[in-house]
Amino acid sequence: MEEKIAKLQAATDEAKEQMMASKQALDTAERQLANAKAKYKDMPMEQQELLQVNDTELPELIETHLQAKILYETADSRYQTNLRYLVALKGKRSV
Repeated sequence: MEEKIAKLQAATDEAKEQMMASKQALDTAERQLANAKAKYKDMPMEQQELLQVNDTELPELIETHLQAKILYETADSRYQTNLRYLVALKGKRSV
């Protein structure tokens, strides 16, 4: 039982690190997207009317944000699942 708990603890710790790294990447992507949106909103209306979305970096930033969000949600889910199992195993050990 101790070996299983140790392995699960290691997996949980690794999942937490991945979740935190992906959260940082998501925060960065959100900031970059918000900055780009603000930049285009601050442009004079005449320039805005001439721009097409494909003329900007918005499609790439939106894609980056979406990928970062998916990675974060996956890592968070893995961490939460591992944590639940770890708590359950530790609870069984003490019984």
